[in-house]
Amino acid sequence: MNETAFRYTRRQRLAMGASASGMAVWAGAVSVRAAGYLADGRTGSAVSLWLVLGLIPTVLFVPLVGMPTGWTRIDAEGLRTRGMTGHRRVAWKDIESIHELAGRGRNGSITQIGVTRTDGRSFLLPVPFTSGKIAEDPDFYEKLELMRREWKKHGGRGG
Repeated sequence: MNETAFRYTRRQRLAMGASASGMAVWAGAVSVRAAGYLADGRTGSAVSLWLVLGLIPTVLFVPLVGMPTGWTRIDAEGLRTRGMTGHRRVAWKDIESIHELAGRGRNGSITQIGVTRTDGRSFLLPVPFTSGKIAEDPDFYEKLELMRREWKKHGGRGG
């Protein structure tokens, strides 16, 4: 088998970009307001405003910008991923199960793929995933089945 790479869909990348842009605008507006408080000598109000309403979107902005660079790749050896939690590589023979995990995320709208290793450890694949209409991956279940087929074909316990 040649390598197959799964990446975020165009719609998913656009949704993440829009969210990141919204957070950046929000953090910028809060920072401008906090600067106004500082100029008026109200340091306590400026710091509390920025810490509560400015820091959170600033912190969330960083992973949202980096998320679309994640991927999952499968080949005859096994699967490899890169996402917000780093790189992972696991051979097909070391996988106990590849399964769908529905109902994750806000409002239970995200369906992801989970991998359980034979040593009992498990992790989520960064891609593919599907979520509602905005971040839907219409080929999610075909990608899941392709992974399962390759796992079984190359000596996974499901084979």
